[in-house]
Amino acid sequence: MSPNHGQVEAWNGGESVHYVSHADRYDRQLANFTTALLERAAISADDTVLDIGCGCGVTTLKAAANAHRVLGLDISHPLVEIADQRAADAGVDNAEFIVADAQTHGFADGEFTVVISQFGLMFFDDPEGAFANLRRSLAPGGRLSFVCWQGLEANEWLMVVGSAVAKHCEIPDLGGRSGGPGMFSLKRPDETIALLEAAEFAQVDVEPITTTMQLAGGETVEESLDFLLGMGMVRGLINRLDGHARERAVEQIRATLAGRYETEVGVTLGAAGYLVSARR
Repeated sequence: MSPNHGQVEAWNGGESVHYVSHADRYDRQLANFTTALLERAAISADDTVLDIGCGCGVTTLKAAANAHRVLGLDISHPLVEIADQRAADAGVDNAEFIVADAQTHGFADGEFTVVISQFGLMFFDDPEGAFANLRRSLAPGGRLSFVCWQGLEANEWLMVVGSAVAKHCEIPDLGGRSGGPGMFSLKRPDETIALLEAAEFAQVDVEPITTTMQLAGGETVEESLDFLLGMGMVRGLINRLDGHARERAVEQIRATLAGRYETEVGVTLGAAGYLVSARR
């Protein structure tokens, strides 16, 4: 079986459907993290940039506004198709996209001056090997900047779901094996630092980032609820419940969103990640 087989299968199947259908909503929902990532990356006109897990291309295209050239890479054909179309529609000619696995792709040594990723580096089967491959893709002194999630408990937008589900069943460990695949696999800063240092990165820094997030990018409670229930992590939690328990959990989530988090600009909740940087 090829490396990251499970992720390749998921992101070329069911996991891609929600992202393709709601690409603009995802962009707006994660906008505060995107801004923080690009500020940390400090991309200039001389930079050649690699964007790992580029998805539908928002971070790649924003990076291209300042960079010499940007390559967006993702394992998902459906997401890369959206990214390609967005670049064509915007007339961006210094960004290109490929479908490939960053863990094993044969980058030229020192090909890039900057590597960025927005929530795209938590899913490697062999994280140390993957980060070593990314380090080799950087020129000497080149820099890595990425955003990953803090744990479930730190993310208010997910705890609304977690708290509702926990009334009916035990919440599983969602991080996967320590340092391995999973949304929260990089939630422990000391382990992330050790992982990057093992891959021979230098000047590793992990900075907490706490912000707010508008579910579905600023929609009504019902639209935000529908969007939330379609997300892979949330589906996995809700689907642990049988029919009646699921209905009660969904109703609790709806009531919590409406009663505590609805604002004039949409359903707004806290979100927490880490902004990580390092150098070759």
